[in-house]
Amino acid sequence: MRITRRFSAAALGTCLSLSIAAAPAIASATERSAAVRPAAGPVVGPQNAAAEAGAQWLAGQLNSQGFVPSTTTPGQADLSSTVQVALALASTTVNRTGADSALSYLESTVNTYVNVGGSDGPGQLALLILAADALGVNPTTIGDNLVARLLATQRASGPDTGLFGSQDPTFDGAYRQGLSLAALAGAGITSGTQIASAVSWLDNQQCPDGGWTSYQSIDNPCDGTPDNFDGPDTNSTAVALEGLAAVAAATPAISSSALGFLSAGQDADGGWSYFPNTVSAPGISDPDSTALVVQSIIALGLSPSAVLFAQPSGTPVSFLESQQLTSGPDTGALVFPVDAGGSGTANLIATYQAVPALAGVAFPFVAPPIPPIPPVTPVAPPGGSSYWLAGADGGIFAFGNAGYFGSLPALGIHVANITSMVSTADAKGYLLFGTNGGVYAFGDAVYEGSLPGDAVSVNDIVGAVPTTDGGGYWLVGADGGIFAFGDAGFIGSLPALGVRVSDVVGIVATTDGGGYWLVGKDGGIFAFGDAGFIGSLPGLGVDVTNIVGMSASPQGNGYLLSGSDGGAYAFGDVDYAGSLPGLAVHVNNVVGIAATPDGGGYWMAGSDGGVYAFGDAAFSGSVQVGANPIVSIVGSQARGGR
Repeated sequence: MRITRRFSAAALGTCLSLSIAAAPAIASATERSAAVRPAAGPVVGPQNAAAEAGAQWLAGQLNSQGFVPSTTTPGQADLSSTVQVALALASTTVNRTGADSALSYLESTVNTYVNVGGSDGPGQLALLILAADALGVNPTTIGDNLVARLLATQRASGPDTGLFGSQDPTFDGAYRQGLSLAALAGAGITSGTQIASAVSWLDNQQCPDGGWTSYQSIDNPCDGTPDNFDGPDTNSTAVALEGLAAVAAATPAISSSALGFLSAGQDADGGWSYFPNTVSAPGISDPDSTALVVQSIIALGLSPSAVLFAQPSGTPVSFLESQQLTSGPDTGALVFPVDAGGSGTANLIATYQAVPALAGVAFPFVAPPIPPIPPVTPVAPPGGSSYWLAGADGGIFAFGNAGYFGSLPALGIHVANITSMVSTADAKGYLLFGTNGGVYAFGDAVYEGSLPGDAVSVNDIVGAVPTTDGGGYWLVGADGGIFAFGDAGFIGSLPALGVRVSDVVGIVATTDGGGYWLVGKDGGIFAFGDAGFIGSLPGLGVDVTNIVGMSASPQGNGYLLSGSDGGAYAFGDVDYAGSLPGLAVHVNNVVGIAATPDGGGYWMAGSDGGVYAFGDAAFSGSVQVGANPIVSIVGSQARGGR
């Protein structure tokens, strides 16, 4: 599953640099769809091909014992690089065996790695927790409970109450605090007294300009300047912001202020240096810093390819790609720029920091699954015999030739608010959507952001639909509000038209992605863009209040509506193939409808897991569910469903 969760930065103490283009205040999600989402068309990143090339090079840096050898002491392990390489590999599907081997080696040397000045180092503990979490290993079973050890480092009194670590924080206070919060979030700890205390400490360190210094003190005040190598820096800011986002503490005020700081210091090539770019101290972009900022952007649910982050000479992603070697024995590795003090040759730190950013993940994240064998494209029979059912807890049930690509319960993620599901065009992945606008991507489905990631608080999302190329999606609320992500363009909404409703139940898009239809509980249809109005139940004088789902015809010239009683209503080029009332079947628990690939039939699903097939839709099975009802049915050769 590519459930895009969180991944952060490189070795502690390494300088990284980033920035962002003009950053507006965090406004409504609808407004930000136009402001920060890329326009419809090709998306410019993150680029998995570049991430995988970098990971291939990193995999070659591990020896047969599972560690990265020290460059200064041959035969000994560079433990810091080893944990970072394990994290980078975990962000891709490259050499998972090597990543597991590296984690096993680190487990055997825990006390050596985390020891900083005779005490447990919170940054080291955090990175090891994040690596374990990403690779599916419970961090509480490692090294006498890594999570408990990290919590035990927190200061309970004094001027730095809430700070993790007894070590002098002059150089890494905000950085290690952000890492610690992200690691605890990965371990499932996002609230409580210790989290509140940690967040309070970090909030109090944010400077008036929105950035963070390595540590806010008399030695490095907020009014320090890059000319003197002090003041707020991009690395501390990015990791602090990422940690706050991981525990849902990146408020709109904090996020917009931090984005403003990063925006003001972005370089013309789209990248960032350690200190912000200023006239008196022009920055020279480096991949380390740029990767950290990209991860903080992703942590906020934004895309680094968005117009917001575009500069005259490139974007953050294009800058990272420009630093990657494309030929020779070090193909895939990134360089540290020559004019920034590097040699222009393969650089280990630059590579292991850039790979997760290019893979589009932020701390804490779950490693994407690696299929044991290459997937086989199913051959679609006439009509359809393959479909998925999705439960309210994110459980997935695959029937016929529909592929199983993972579920939320299988990842240990506990929710009860999934409301809808869509599949990718090639049926090799799917997306789940929660009532709060949360988005979960599996298989080849691409995560392009979510409402919680944008700090937008709602609880009325009722449906979603992907764009034609799978590079984005629209979410719809019960009030007909539209939230656009990725290359999904905002084409209109009911609130924007001054139409006040609270009973929208679904959305489907036209085949070219230039429009969409919304449907209400009464079967009323609202058409936007190039979606033509083809009819509605109120327009026919049909009085119902139980419509629960909608599905478009394959040609995009018609749509199907389904009632909770299994009633079916066909408009346009959709053929009516029957209904449950027409068969004298009496139910009131139908939750959705999905058309077959050729439009010659459809399935309906009940909340109890029952499946009803009509026309050329073949029945391939059903499931009995308990506490988590079925909420959606999707045909595996079609992209819609509710």
